[in-house]
Amino acid sequence: MTSITKRILCLRLPNWPVQRLQIADCGLQNKNSQSAICNPQSAFLLHSRDPRRGNCVAACSPAALEWGVRIGMPLAEASALAQRGGSFLAIAHNPAADLAELARLAELCERFSPCVGWETVDACTDWWPATGPDHLFLDITGIGRLFGGEEALMTEIRRDFAREGYEIEVAGADTIGAAWSFVGCMSVSEMHAESGQNEEECDKKKHPSRVHFADAHAPYLSSLRLPPATLSLLLQLGITHLDELLRLPRESLRSRFGERLLLRLDQFLGTAQEAIVPHHPPPRFQAEWILEYPTDSRELVEQIVAQLLARIAQDLAERQEGVMQLACRLDGAGGRPLQLTVGLFRPSAQPRHLQELLTMQLEQTPLPRQIGRIGLAAQLTAPLENRQADLFADSSREASHDYALLLDRLASRLGPTAVLQPVLRPDPLPERAVTYTPLVGKKRRQGTGNRRRNSKSQIRKPKSEISNLKSQISNRPLFLHHPPLPLAAVSVIPDGPPISFEHAGRTHRIDHCWGPE
Repeated sequence: MTSITKRILCLRLPNWPVQRLQIADCGLQNKNSQSAICNPQSAFLLHSRDPRRGNCVAACSPAALEWGVRIGMPLAEASALAQRGGSFLAIAHNPAADLAELARLAELCERFSPCVGWETVDACTDWWPATGPDHLFLDITGIGRLFGGEEALMTEIRRDFAREGYEIEVAGADTIGAAWSFVGCMSVSEMHAESGQNEEECDKKKHPSRVHFADAHAPYLSSLRLPPATLSLLLQLGITHLDELLRLPRESLRSRFGERLLLRLDQFLGTAQEAIVPHHPPPRFQAEWILEYPTDSRELVEQIVAQLLARIAQDLAERQEGVMQLACRLDGAGGRPLQLTVGLFRPSAQPRHLQELLTMQLEQTPLPRQIGRIGLAAQLTAPLENRQADLFADSSREASHDYALLLDRLASRLGPTAVLQPVLRPDPLPERAVTYTPLVGKKRRQGTGNRRRNSKSQIRKPKSEISNLKSQISNRPLFLHHPPLPLAAVSVIPDGPPISFEHAGRTHRIDHCWGPE
């Protein structure tokens, strides 16, 4: 009986925070030419707070790198360098957004592997970049042949990420450590220039599945996922490559560097086991239907979806919870599975309402051929609102309920990114003082966490949500001139508040002014 060799795929996203921000900005601006970040040639940097050094550069775009900006550089020094080359942007790094997008990409990779994640069972993360994880591990044991081989599988993964707008590096090996190591050796020309080897030898390292570990002398020590202090000490001793480390006695390495270094070596060589931690546990509220005979019937699919929704809604109602975000997945014969997401403004456990929202998306989407599996999962839930019934109908409550239904239907028909709300940002520039976020499919701070509130506060809360939304935009300018128009203002005292200004040959009196913001 032959044993199946374990195969691990490592996928890395170079300059991950910058890539993520550019893709997100292009999507938010709908590829508007006025977006500075969306432009690939734009210069910008991401900064984070260091407890000892203050604000420092966490990541930067290639254009900023050409101007001399480096990671870890103080923000003031980087700003001075960047300003020499022209205009640039300094943006606060958002690691939570990076991790959320990485989780979304991990879900995208689930069609290639049942186990996808960026952590391992040892739960050690000191080898990650300072900005957070920028990689994914996929267990592809026995899966490569389903795509025509591992090379075809990697090509399909690159194609999927290219559709999302991301540039990736991907490599496979027998262990997590080896896959992580080999993923950096993606360019044959670079390895040829560095090592002076012929193209055939370099091609072996580009495809590590053809290389035995005894011949793996190309990887640098940085590929062993060591702590920075250990790596720095090894470099000071003149040890830069893995083959140099393997020639040293293990006992001397243990006494000098501890067990961690030996563990990483064993994990690289495969003598120590290492497992991938899935990026998220399965949802608590989910249901699936595996068809004995695949179907192309849309009517049958909708009937199965209705039955699955009834199961999930019953489980939710028993726990007094409702759906805020519902995911539907249809797996067909070959090709990519169809994944739909329904976002709600308010939690709901009514199967009829959920089915109407999901049907709206199914009607607009071509279904895969020969559907064999249908799965539903409540990805985001929240406590249901318990309101005391009134003897007489309350028009404000009905209006609030209708408002929530309208938002749900609009988001399902047009997409969640088409139903947005303006949110103020603390930015001194008026054109960047407002951003837009989706209004459905997320929990709000003014949620329904406290079920024991009195009925009056619960009735008024939806109304306050609408009024707050209006108040946020009521005192904002409806139009911004680009570039700004110069105004000749008149003040009673120097540098005092203006009392009037002239525009288009007319004098305007100022009754009230405030700012700067």
